[in-house]
Amino acid sequence: MKTFLKSKAGKVLTIVTFLVAIVSFFCLRAYYQNQQILNHEVNTAVTTKTNRAALKEDKNIQPLTESDLIKNKKKAMQLGVDKYPNGYLIIPSIGVRLPIYNRANNYTLALGVGKDYYLDSQFGKGNVVLAGHDMERSGVLLSNLHRVRVGAQITLIGYNGYNGKEYQYRIISKKVVSPTVKIVDGKPVEGSAFYMPKEGEKPIVTVYTCANGGINRLVVQGELIN
Repeated sequence: MKTFLKSKAGKVLTIVTFLVAIVSFFCLRAYYQNQQILNHEVNTAVTTKTNRAALKEDKNIQPLTESDLIKNKKKAMQLGVDKYPNGYLIIPSIGVRLPIYNRANNYTLALGVGKDYYLDSQFGKGNVVLAGHDMERSGVLLSNLHRVRVGAQITLIGYNGYNGKEYQYRIISKKVVSPTVKIVDGKPVEGSAFYMPKEGEKPIVTVYTCANGGINRLVVQGELIN
């Protein structure tokens, strides 16, 4: 064995083995770091504050690959977006607990969900529209939304001191629809993702994500019960 290792072929094999070991080490380290980023959960207390990156406007948000998600999430954490959740979305029946941000962009949607259409909406009033990604990977962002059932509970936690104030909703509809919303007299039609309840109607929450590879939208709506 010693004779072989001292030979030209043995030296080449030793060098190749060493290089493979180094490459494997860095690949495993990169994989581990990426998994840490992917599995990072925001647990910061709800705040009314935000930062510039969280308010960045992205007009063309597309479905993400896992590498895109990791890249955007890493950048969002570097910019401190994760330190400014404006609320939390909780759907206990499917294990969803995600931070809510006041705008949907590539940074906020890598961490949780963002308000859409009604950016000034308030929890417990009107229609709180929340958008998020379906990564088709259980437990990641809104990937489990397709499992939720009508009648299940949605909770929004808003700012009210350190512990937050809870708003309870009951899911009343779940459907796959076109991303195009019909507008009549300047207002979204009843039953659409952006419908605004009229006086005397209960406030609602709308949670939606991509369906059919981004062609359509899975829209889940709940009405306020508490």
